[in-house]
Amino acid sequence: MKKILVPTDFSECAENAVEVAANLAKKMDARLYILHVMDIPVYDRNDSFQSYSDAAEGIFWMKLVKKRFNELFKKPYLEGVNAIEVLQFDGVYDTITTQAEEHGIDLIVMGSHGDTGAHEVFIGSNTEKVVRLADCPVLTVKHRHEAFNLESVVFASNFLGEAKENFERLFKFIKAFDAHVHLVKVITPDHFESTPYTEKLIQEFVDEWKLTNYTTHIFNERTVHAGILEAAKRLGANMIAMETHGRSGFSRFVYGSQTESIVNHADIPVLSMKIKDYKKDFAPFSDLA
Repeated sequence: MKKILVPTDFSECAENAVEVAANLAKKMDARLYILHVMDIPVYDRNDSFQSYSDAAEGIFWMKLVKKRFNELFKKPYLEGVNAIEVLQFDGVYDTITTQAEEHGIDLIVMGSHGDTGAHEVFIGSNTEKVVRLADCPVLTVKHRHEAFNLESVVFASNFLGEAKENFERLFKFIKAFDAHVHLVKVITPDHFESTPYTEKLIQEFVDEWKLTNYTTHIFNERTVHAGILEAAKRLGANMIAMETHGRSGFSRFVYGSQTESIVNHADIPVLSMKIKDYKKDFAPFSDLA
């Protein structure tokens, strides 16, 4: 994990994400890209401004953003971090995903207020879109973590083939922090599994990855997201990690998004990992996203 992207609108929420991203960059010796998206018109040199007010507004916002970047880079937590500022002028969501793809980003870190009703530009619907559709893992952060450290991680999964593919990315976090991983499977009334079958799935997963610092847990709840949140609370986890199928359109309307629900309601950071090449668009709702 050598390239980390963190969008910022210079709000307190976004700064919490920048601080976590900086800690991760130090821990993993990664380069940190701090991205701000300006929602104002941009003109080529050969173009003329429509009016003096347009020019004045553009200059004002450019100077303001530069000032805020300078203030941000003076923060103690960015000292010694290989960080660069990135300024773009496109749509927020499109820019984040495009920058991640173009720069080969390994991880996106984003601030989120969840369902509190705040309206900073990089939270709410834009965070949810990035979580759902970004190809690289996305870590959402709600609160300040002065010293971000992972001691206990809940990995919630169905433990089928797709989980094995995505666990490799989570495994990098576990190795970097020497964290204890809780392997959690949530059983709901609508999609019952026998305990022996679930235990067999999890044990096969453990054997394949040769895990040593782990525990396994089966939670019975009315919904998947309720089970994951309860697991994180009871187990005292520092982070929740889970997969998202990145559904959109009608399929997402029918099945909802477990990952987005967890991001909105969990108080601890959530690491989401998109399952690649997911072909069964109408899979059972027992899937996690």
